[in-house]
Amino acid sequence: MTALCDLILVALLSGLRTRRKSELAQTVYDRMKKHFPEMDDVWMSASVLLANTYATLGDMEKASDIKLELHRSGVRKRPGLSWTTVNGQY
Repeated sequence: MTALCDLILVALLSGLRTRRKSELAQTVYDRMKKHFPEMDDVWMSASVLLANTYATLGDMEKASDIKLELHRSGVRKRPGLSWTTVNGQY
């Protein structure tokens, strides 16, 4: 799977969360997992987005189940890095 495809699928899940479309988000997630099972970094983001979709709709049980599954899988989030530039300096 290419980086662009990763971004598109995660963006789709994000949009579905915003639109509160949990059933469609679950379908997209399941298809991603079926067709691209080896992408741990993508699953971290996709799983969190799906859990947040359910939490947004008040389905805390499903959200909790997804986060528990993610924890049990052993996949860890890569640390992020950001900085602010002020007057051309970091």
